[in-house]
Amino acid sequence: MVSRYITIATLSALTLLTGCDIQTTNTSKPTVVVSILPLKYFVEKIADSSLQVKVLVPPGSSPEMFEPTPQQMAELTQAKAYFSIGLLDFEKGMEQKLKDNAEFRYIDLSQGLELIKGESEHNHDHESHQGHNHAVDPHTWMSAANARIMAKSIAQSLTTLFPERESEFNANLNRLVAHIDSVDNEVRSILAGSGRKAFVIYHPALGYFSRDYGLTQLSVEHEGKSPSAKGVMELVERCRAEGITTILSQSQFDTHNSQTIANELGGTVVKVDPLQENWAESMIFIANAIASNVK
Repeated sequence: MVSRYITIATLSALTLLTGCDIQTTNTSKPTVVVSILPLKYFVEKIADSSLQVKVLVPPGSSPEMFEPTPQQMAELTQAKAYFSIGLLDFEKGMEQKLKDNAEFRYIDLSQGLELIKGESEHNHDHESHQGHNHAVDPHTWMSAANARIMAKSIAQSLTTLFPERESEFNANLNRLVAHIDSVDNEVRSILAGSGRKAFVIYHPALGYFSRDYGLTQLSVEHEGKSPSAKGVMELVERCRAEGITTILSQSQFDTHNSQTIANELGGTVVKVDPLQENWAESMIFIANAIASNVK
């Protein structure tokens, strides 16, 4: 009898420790896969609890340096669909293979978006980039305007996959769009109150955010490279001219260069995470950081 209770207790403890894995692997729900955590946020808002949503790029990792494992690729082909940013390098390498799978639906969420070419400095006059041979900025989700379009694409794709749930998906879409509108209005209010027109971030992930809100994004890193000593001093002088003392730095990157600039300005480095799952929370936190409401 004692050994039986020990066994039950041990199993209970193991269940607590591995509960997430058990729920992930033993579900009867259809599975879809997304590339990054913010897309999980949008898909789950529309699908509610009807689907299991898996994410390729794990928390704390950078999509720029990510490569899916063979196990992830095997799991991916067993899913009903893959929701893609459509512009990330690792996605381009596996796009054709996934599209060749007749049982699988590949959804490119960059379709229908007005994309930004180039990466370093963005403001509302982004059209000047369009005639040049620059890479396309892949950080499309950091925009309320883009989020609305992507949400509609997600709902349409889910309805194609599960037509019996069309009314449910449409109702959830309407709620999500209202939520996006609310976040958009809050961000506009925060930024208007601050009077800020420019900000500095380590990796240029906020080009679309800047375009939406008429801001200029200044990046420490340029085309994946750390700045030279001359580049750092030029940025410091630009910051002084703009009255900028807060340097934003993403959780996925080293803060050494950002801290050097902040020290020169007598300012601070604020950690932001455009890749966190809670898109709304991230947008509002970033707006407050730009407005210097976060220390």
